[in-house]
Amino acid sequence: MRLRDEFHGLVQRLAGHRPSAEDERLVALFRNRAELKKELSALDDERHRLLDRLKLQEGATMRVEEQFAALEQYLGRAEEGYKSLAYFQLKALWRAASKRLEQFAAELTRQQQDRERRQQLAEFERSKRARIADVDRELVEARVLADQLQAEQKLGHQRLNELGGFWNYFRRRRLAETLATRAARLEAAQTVVTDLGDARHEVDSEPAPTFEGLSLEGRRAVNLAIIACAESLCDRLADGGLAGLAHQTTLRRVYESDFGGQDDCLELMGRATRAAADLEKRADDLADIKARTDRLRRTVTYRGVADTIPAQDSVLPADESTRPQATPNVLLEEYFEVYSVLLR
Repeated sequence: MRLRDEFHGLVQRLAGHRPSAEDERLVALFRNRAELKKELSALDDERHRLLDRLKLQEGATMRVEEQFAALEQYLGRAEEGYKSLAYFQLKALWRAASKRLEQFAAELTRQQQDRERRQQLAEFERSKRARIADVDRELVEARVLADQLQAEQKLGHQRLNELGGFWNYFRRRRLAETLATRAARLEAAQTVVTDLGDARHEVDSEPAPTFEGLSLEGRRAVNLAIIACAESLCDRLADGGLAGLAHQTTLRRVYESDFGGQDDCLELMGRATRAAADLEKRADDLADIKARTDRLRRTVTYRGVADTIPAQDSVLPADESTRPQATPNVLLEEYFEVYSVLLR
């Protein structure tokens, strides 16, 4: 019965009859049903996604709990306490050096942006002045021509008024034709003057371009200076291998580290505390960083023409013959979270 009713409705629509209110209601219900099915499917997908995230979070929480349990067992042994203190002291030193490098990178990036922005504005102003000068030259020439035609037209009208009598008929006609031709030229010259004046105003009121960000060369220069600063920090922490020991805390967990006995740990903690205080008090050696940057600029290579970070194997250390300890490849070994502050 329903199939027959639907066929009857189809025939009615093909015959040009408007559907009944009941048919329209049924169509609306079917549409609402389809929309509800779509929303239900989307909610079901969202539910499965949230369940997957919950499982991942539960796994992460379980791993953290296992680590805490292992740490509690480790710290429960009295002989391991000084090792733990030394470990976290070195970790604090690493964070202090990383923060110092981050601050240096932020300040250097800001300075480079200001430098390139000033250069961009200076080039824009030079270009604007050159274009205004070109328009002014054309405007002077156009005004001279318009003034000359205006003066000639005025003299022509005076001459025409002076030519009286029928015997000057042909002379007056020739002069009138000349005046008409000159009037057209004068109108065109005045139009050129107006257009050039508008063009000058448009150039003069042109806004400065927006700053799209650091150039490729600017980002490369900043990155080389950041790498040089990381090298300088390594040398400042070279006493007793503090830089290397602090780096080990990023590769090993606390119960995997060994810094010797109680006296060794106390001595190491003292040196780490003094080094962290030195980082806070003493400014960066900008002359040393500049020399290192110049050295890097001569030696580094890039894998692609658009890359801003040099190839790791091209970051060669300086001649270490006069240094007690070689400077590590800070880019290869990711000293002081250097990759997190390099510009892409």
